[in-house]
Amino acid sequence: MSEDIHTTGPAPDPARHTHDRERRQARLVLAGRAESAEDLAMLIDALGLDPREDPGPSERRR
Repeated sequence: MSEDIHTTGPAPDPARHTHDRERRQARLVLAGRAESAEDLAMLIDALGLDPREDPGPSERRR
């Protein structure tokens, strides 16, 4: 994504669902490659992939 592109509001539903799917896929890949639970937690935190930050079902519908 270009640094010159700015958005003003929530992503359209198809883009948001793609983003959610990509976040879940990234966590699965990390889980398969991490050497320990501590490594996995560190990677998820460092990459901002904490599942608690994912939008809930009611937030996805907006």
